[in-house]
Amino acid sequence: MPSICGKITAALSMDCDNPLQAGTESTLILVNRADWLDGAFTYNATNAQIIESVTLATGIQGYAYEGRSNSIGAKYELIKNPYSEVYNHEISFKVSSVSATAKQELEKMAKGSMVAIVHNKFKSSDGSGAYEVYGAGAGLVVTQNIRDVINQDNQGAFDIILKSSDLSPEVHMPMTYFITDFATTKTAVETILTPAA
Repeated sequence: MPSICGKITAALSMDCDNPLQAGTESTLILVNRADWLDGAFTYNATNAQIIESVTLATGIQGYAYEGRSNSIGAKYELIKNPYSEVYNHEISFKVSSVSATAKQELEKMAKGSMVAIVHNKFKSSDGSGAYEVYGAGAGLVVTQNIRDVINQDNQGAFDIILKSSDLSPEVHMPMTYFITDFATTKTAVETILTPAA
């Protein structure tokens, strides 16, 4: 008998007391995919889409990219293929530095693969909606790096897009990073910015 993977098992409703809120907070965390894969993870026992802990290898850390006024954009979409369902993950953000160091890092990024942790403005009533992990499976690659020096909207910042490779899309939506409550999760996420001991 063939496997049936598409049976729904729960009803979904609106939370009128905690309506959705568009937008992201102003810090994007990027981790080199190779470093992410070397990490150790704990997943929720009943929902494997929820990451409950991330432990990076000794000396490894993630890096914060600061934005403002919703300059960090995140989206994902289902791609329905004849024999599979996959997802495109995409992060857009600005880099407001044109230093030699910034250029060097962006050139490295263009050659690499990233995992991104996005902090949503919407937290949900229990805090579980705050953090999502993009590219946790196949990683994100740079598909755009534009600097328009006379752009009046961003004052000549780099305009970067990271997204799933067409050759290796994600098989899941972005994962949820959540431990107990918002405050506990926030503390755990922030530890990723410090080299692991």
